[in-house]
Amino acid sequence: MLGNFAVLPLDLGYQSHNTQPSGRPSASRNPLQPDPSIQGHENILTRTAVSLEYASLRNSGHCPLGIYIVPSSRNLLVWDGVFFVHQGYYADSILKFRLTFPDNYPESPPAVDFVTDVFHPLVSQTGSFNLNPRFRPWRPKEHHVFDVLHWIKVAFKKHALDQFVESDCFNKEAFRVYTVLCCISHAVSLVIPVRICVV
Repeated sequence: MLGNFAVLPLDLGYQSHNTQPSGRPSASRNPLQPDPSIQGHENILTRTAVSLEYASLRNSGHCPLGIYIVPSSRNLLVWDGVFFVHQGYYADSILKFRLTFPDNYPESPPAVDFVTDVFHPLVSQTGSFNLNPRFRPWRPKEHHVFDVLHWIKVAFKKHALDQFVESDCFNKEAFRVYTVLCCISHAVSLVIPVRICVV
């Protein structure tokens, strides 16, 4: 459930450039080290973007049917999800997954990791899910978390499984098994009508 969402006032952490008392030389900062005040600002922007993305899931069609998502109680940048698969090869599966947003979101996509063991071409043995077949490259102004959720759902459907190429697959064995099953299924569908006509 999404619950109520309210935007709270944010302390953006702006500080005056003259924080040193007069008469003291300012310490020189290493230019190769990131500025901590900028990092805090980016984190606030990321958290705000993620909060708005979560709120947008209430919009019609944004959260796919069968997928339920909730932010972690410990970290807003981690969401836990459950996907109830209703059709296809994975029908009746209940798959748990986790979205982890990077500190520079939306410039970089969230990482998707399945907590439930699943034998799927786009899911590695460690549970990492490959977003690249759909989001190559990731476009921060076009792509949103609801697009990622829809891609998770679509990736388990036959028409998407048929279009995967081996180079995009984290699990090559699952890709090969699926390819063999497709060939067998196609051959059986061609043979059955012929037998019906002959008998």
